[in-house]
Amino acid sequence: MKFSAIRLPLAHRVFLLLACVGLLTSVPGSVVLYRGASSALREEVRDRLRHIARTAALQIPTEMHGRLLTRKDENSTSYRTIKTTLANIREANPDLRYVYTMRKTDKPLTLQFVVDAEESADLMSHVGDEYDVKDLPEMRRAFTGPAVDFEPSEDKWGIWLSGYAPIRDKNGGTQAIIGLDMSLEQLHEEEADLRRAAWTNAALAVIITILLSLLVTKAVVGRLGVFMRAAEKVRGGDLQFQLPNEGPPEMRAFCESFNQMIVGLKDSRDRMIEQSDRDFLTGLFNHRYFHERLASEIERAERYGGSLSLMILDVDRFKHINDHYGHPAGDRILKQVAETLQQEVRTMDVAARYGGDDFAIIAPEADKEAMVAIADRIREKITSLSLSALTDDPETLEQKSPRDNDLGNLTVTIGIASYPEHHQAPEGLVMAADMALYRAKYIGRNSICTYDTAVGDAPDMDPERLYRILRDPDAAAVQSLVAAVDARDRYTRGHSERVTEYALRLGEMLQVDEDMRDALKMAGLLHDLGKIGVPDAILNKPGRLTDEEHETIKRHPSVGGNILQRAPQLDRIIPGVLFHHERWDGLGYPDGLSGEGIPLIARILALADSFDAMTSDRPYRKALSVEQALAEIEANAGKQFDPDLAESFLIAMAPAAARKAA
Repeated sequence: MKFSAIRLPLAHRVFLLLACVGLLTSVPGSVVLYRGASSALREEVRDRLRHIARTAALQIPTEMHGRLLTRKDENSTSYRTIKTTLANIREANPDLRYVYTMRKTDKPLTLQFVVDAEESADLMSHVGDEYDVKDLPEMRRAFTGPAVDFEPSEDKWGIWLSGYAPIRDKNGGTQAIIGLDMSLEQLHEEEADLRRAAWTNAALAVIITILLSLLVTKAVVGRLGVFMRAAEKVRGGDLQFQLPNEGPPEMRAFCESFNQMIVGLKDSRDRMIEQSDRDFLTGLFNHRYFHERLASEIERAERYGGSLSLMILDVDRFKHINDHYGHPAGDRILKQVAETLQQEVRTMDVAARYGGDDFAIIAPEADKEAMVAIADRIREKITSLSLSALTDDPETLEQKSPRDNDLGNLTVTIGIASYPEHHQAPEGLVMAADMALYRAKYIGRNSICTYDTAVGDAPDMDPERLYRILRDPDAAAVQSLVAAVDARDRYTRGHSERVTEYALRLGEMLQVDEDMRDALKMAGLLHDLGKIGVPDAILNKPGRLTDEEHETIKRHPSVGGNILQRAPQLDRIIPGVLFHHERWDGLGYPDGLSGEGIPLIARILALADSFDAMTSDRPYRKALSVEQALAEIEANAGKQFDPDLAESFLIAMAPAAARKAA
């Protein structure tokens, strides 16, 4: 008998057909869903590593780094300073295993090692060691911008993903790169959970399909056409389809089981998709999902004439907590804040981790007053949490007496904006909530501020316009933003333009390159951007500021730096805005940097800003003459100012002094 002549009974053919359909629908579907969720998880980790590398590169003192040329330089102060800096970077990011810097050589596919964070002689490399990087394209690409390897590597210590960022010299050129190896153990655990869930669902679907196929062979052969069409719908991705529950008891049982299988497949698919939208640490929605959902909620509110409110919440003193109590303590606090948000928001609200220690809540159909009430409940609930209990290891905490827990309570600062009252576009509403948050920080920790109370009636503080300007490098757009900032302080009109002029004059004396000149121009214009959130009563006070008011003013560089982080193309000027009030002797703010640890652009702006402040009238004092101001700068060289730059500044401003004298 020929094989082609064999014909199986109809019942057997039905059984085999349905079993094959089950395999074709469950296994490929599970694989596709797993790959999508896994890809989303990996991309989130790559984005985080790229951000850490870019931030770490800004912390490397470039002049010191450039002095390390041979192994004998490993005994130098510069070498130990940079090694300590790299060790601090690794300590602040526990997932990092290896932190190092490298520079180019004359050989196109060879880089020269400079310094790493290792202290063990068995693990550390040495200045001048050469490495073949022909198989590391992302490392080579890092000399033009931050980069992350596409595929992780594995060794006896674990699984790692490497990220890199350029270390730029005082002229803005790339001197070297910093490399970071991040552990992927937690990511692989997440992917393993997804993989197990996918194969479990596929196996369950196959088993159910086989059982259902056995029932079909006994009682449902007559309705084979109906089931074939149902299977085709499921294979096509229609998981909303349901068989009509009718006919004899056996037929109804079959339809019910088939429908339950479809519901199970749909639930499994939804769970896997949800995991790709979640922050792996807190379980809240992630940054990507937040922006997608905000856009859809605003579209819905616009269509039906509704309203919604947005809250952005920042954990107070979180950097201090991470620095002093360690990354695990910070993670416990973020999880506790996330749990509190989930408890206090409504079912229809969306709670998300916006980034770092920032959280966001989208509240549909909630006006400003309702959102303030929600924010107040959240703030009170979080304020009741003991910071000691959250930062201490549970076992250690049990051994302490109550009087040992003297760290106080956890607090948060909250900014609120509402649609359509404060803005109608998603980006504008986010910027409005951000501006409210910055103003709340000026008020003090544990504060709540809405957008309208943050800016009052200021017409130039439109948040979407600010959002667009920060993404537009056009000088005219930036100039309009500068005018809006300067207009808030009636005593310093034109200050930003004058600071820019003085900074460019010093840059010309130093013969900086074109990129640095462009950066000085932009940073000079925007160096006081953080004053957007300073209360008018402080900016325009006709007398000397109190200590508390002065502390409020001192926060404006940090706020300006935070705002500019919204615009990646302005990364090169952030150090100038953030650190232009640092001092050469380390007594400045916000971070107490000193010497060449202060970026060059910030040291230049510090001179220009101080000179204009001294030569401008204030309500509590008259302006100094040009000669008096230059004498003050000369007297403070090596204390407040870079002594070399101060000397060049005196020469650069000599023509102005001569004109004034004439």
